[in-house]
Amino acid sequence: MAKPHGSVRIGPISLFTLIIVLCLAVLTVLSVTTSLAELSTTERQAATTTETYQLEAIGQQFVADVDAALTRSDGALNEVLVDYGIQVQSSSTGGSEELVIEDDTVAGEAVGGDPSAAEAADGSPVTFSGTRDGELISATFSMESGRTLAIVLRIQNDTYTIEQWKVTTEWTDDGTGENLWLG
Repeated sequence: MAKPHGSVRIGPISLFTLIIVLCLAVLTVLSVTTSLAELSTTERQAATTTETYQLEAIGQQFVADVDAALTRSDGALNEVLVDYGIQVQSSSTGGSEELVIEDDTVAGEAVGGDPSAAEAADGSPVTFSGTRDGELISATFSMESGRTLAIVLRIQNDTYTIEQWKVTTEWTDDGTGENLWLG
């Protein structure tokens, strides 16, 4: 009598191999997905760090220019502030001058003679604004991404002290986000 050839017999080793192959396929998909998410996070962190260092370099150049102006003559500080786009306006009340930075943009030609400090990593310009109120000079350098450096200097007896040096980022809500748990 002839044996029927229609049935397939799966032994324990074949079943075990099938389960291992399925587990490896799932782990491969999870590994690729995780690595792509890590790449995205790393690129965002690199951009954030680059922008922070660029703002720091512009701020350091600003403070170095103010320091150099203080060691020269009385009018040198006003010249430096004008070089940074600060409009010098004489106060009608007498005594002190009021310096107002009208929202200016640093692009192409850099402030302080440093061409690398004029643009953000993506080539977008850095804008700045600020004021001078007596002894205090406040300057804010901003990028289109929302990253901002706020500097406050106190000028006394031809020296300066840094009252504030703060880097912040404006929160941007990119949508509803991902909800992992709705509970």
